[in-house]
Amino acid sequence: MKVKKLAFINGKGGVGKSTSVVHVAGVLSKMGKKVLVIDLDKQRNTSDTLLMNAEYPSGGVFDAMMSSMTADWTCLYDFTAKALLQTRANASPKHYGIDCMPADIRLENENSLGIIDAQSFGNSLDAFVRREGYDWVLVDMPPSNKTLNAICFSYIVDYIIVPFSSDIYSVSGYGDMMDTVQSARGLNPGLNTLGVYLSRYMANCAVDKHIRDQLSSYNTFIDVQIPLAADVREGIMFGRPISYYKKSSKSRSAYEALVDEIIKRIDALG
Repeated sequence: MKVKKLAFINGKGGVGKSTSVVHVAGVLSKMGKKVLVIDLDKQRNTSDTLLMNAEYPSGGVFDAMMSSMTADWTCLYDFTAKALLQTRANASPKHYGIDCMPADIRLENENSLGIIDAQSFGNSLDAFVRREGYDWVLVDMPPSNKTLNAICFSYIVDYIIVPFSSDIYSVSGYGDMMDTVQSARGLNPGLNTLGVYLSRYMANCAVDKHIRDQLSSYNTFIDVQIPLAADVREGIMFGRPISYYKKSSKSRSAYEALVDEIIKRIDALG
């Protein structure tokens, strides 16, 4: 079965990329899937959330990229950690099939990134993913980094999804984002955009409803809205994806619906 490799990207910060990666990973884990999360955002919010109850590895994704130029793919074990999640506040943290290759501040150094042999890293990552039997690879992208975009789109992922916050600046920037994706296809012709969804949505807000109507004119619009809700934020604070934090909530149902739509769109692409 082909591994599904998906990047969450938006040129604007604060739109819910990291939050989405954590909660989508949790939904997939609940479905019995093995998930590798790669954090390419130097702020490492995703890494800190997933590894809240675990020891960080000896290095992270930057070290993995650098080491892949001189070592075989097995070096990636040194830079990957198992996420340990608590299903309840007093429960012992356990591994539920989510692993994380964490980010660090060196990812912002364009000069250092420029010497990386991205193809070697991509080959090493593919071997590692196959050996470990991952079903999904989820990548948290930084708001803006051309070098990391090129590495990710060319050698890591096959699919892109775009979370948007409900503000007019997100909508106005959507065309620019699609131009970036179109350029990336020159590096990876098989790169596919799954769509855009609203990730911090208030259903009782007229502005949010207007933004949803505006985005619905795009054929890439995913009509799933992630609510701007306390349990989504609390899950991140406590290092627990929503599927492990709440047995039932509108937020959990929204993320489950998003995953269902992601799978449906990937399957439709063949």
